[in-house]
Amino acid sequence: MGEAEVHIVHVEKGDTPLDEVEGKHLDVLASVCGGSQERAKELIIYHYKHGMRGFAAKLTPEQVRELESKPGILGVNKQGVAHTTGGASTGMKVTRV
Repeated sequence: MGEAEVHIVHVEKGDTPLDEVEGKHLDVLASVCGGSQERAKELIIYHYKHGMRGFAAKLTPEQVRELESKPGILGVNKQGVAHTTGGASTGMKVTRV
């Protein structure tokens, strides 16, 4: 098993009431932690409930693969800096927004 790193897990919004979202996230994470809610609570770092649904958690590569195959998971991305195309390497600059 590889080393755990922080990932953002994007979950389908669905019809889960806002006050039940965290429990739903814990259920999903527990499913890749041998069913342990306690272990899931240790791994989860943050719940996203507004704008998008999902959570940040420390995951091993194996857990990432398992989550990616689950229904309702839109994506699992390693936390880091997002790079856009263009920019200094192509000579393009943003001059106004």
